[in-house]
Amino acid sequence: MIEVDITLNDKGQVTDVIMDGHADHGDYGHDIVCAGASAVVFGSVNAIMGLTTEKPDINYESDGGHFHIRSVDTNNEQAQLILQAMLVSLQTIEEEYNENIRLNYK
Repeated sequence: MIEVDITLNDKGQVTDVIMDGHADHGDYGHDIVCAGASAVVFGSVNAIMGLTTEKPDINYESDGGHFHIRSVDTNNEQAQLILQAMLVSLQTIEEEYNENIRLNYK
C-alpha cells in the first residue's frame, strides 16, 4: 500500500509530504495506482518548480517507493495552490483505490 503522510500547519497549508510504499495493484510497470499517484506527485513538483519561485527540497528513490517534498514557503500562494490541487488528485485516487493508497493528515 502507498502511504501518503501530509503535514499541514494550523492554517491548512501543506508543509511536508512523504509518499512511501507500493500500491501492489498490478504488476511492476503496469500498476495504474502507482503510475497515477507518481504522476500526480512528480507533476505537481515540476509545476511548483516551473511556475513559481519555489525550489522545494525533494528526496526520492529512483526505483520508486519513496518521495519526500518539504521546504515549500507557506506564504507562496501559487505553490500552495498546486499542493492543494495535488491533494485533491490524490484523494480522488484514494476514493477509487482505497486498498492501495491511503492519505494520512498530520
